[in-house]
Amino acid sequence: MSTCGRLFSVDQVYAYFVAADKHVVIVADVFLNPTADHVQICPNPIAIPPAREFLVIGTTAPGIHPQLVVKRRISTTFASDLTPKSVIVYTQGIDAPARHEVPVGSAPPPPLAPAEVDPALAVPPPGPIEVTGFSPTFSLEQAVQDALTQAVAKLAGPPRNPDVAIEIDIRDISARTGGNIRPGLFVRATGR
Repeated sequence: MSTCGRLFSVDQVYAYFVAADKHVVIVADVFLNPTADHVQICPNPIAIPPAREFLVIGTTAPGIHPQLVVKRRISTTFASDLTPKSVIVYTQGIDAPARHEVPVGSAPPPPLAPAEVDPALAVPPPGPIEVTGFSPTFSLEQAVQDALTQAVAKLAGPPRNPDVAIEIDIRDISARTGGNIRPGLFVRATGR
């Protein structure tokens, strides 16, 4: 893991005072890669007291990671007898650090909304499909592989989660030989 931190970009920064516990909570909605980034809110080490300055800083693990960017909520607290007027939070800006003067409220921020999906892109999950695998050499392995290949082709659709398997349930195994009709082993299955 990298030992030198860097500033991260944020969507929103909030601050609120909890009178019962006598502390201020600073909350930031941060854009990060959940598999590689570790982000936190830290006090600014070069701030001159009594200034309340903080940094949204983190590290990215070295290596190859999936290209993901999600919004996560992080927070920190500090003790305070009185409600400060505001706190200063530095984040990643376009070409220089961005300075946010965040007013301190009395209520916590609203919860993060779940990710919204564009209705045009939303595809209902496919229902079960029926496939028939075939082996001209009467090989059960070949017939099942043929059925799986057909199920993968029919269920491919939009990009699938690689952790979700395509399964088939074998409903019937039959064989046919002699005559002019296609001889071989047939496997009828449903896939999902």
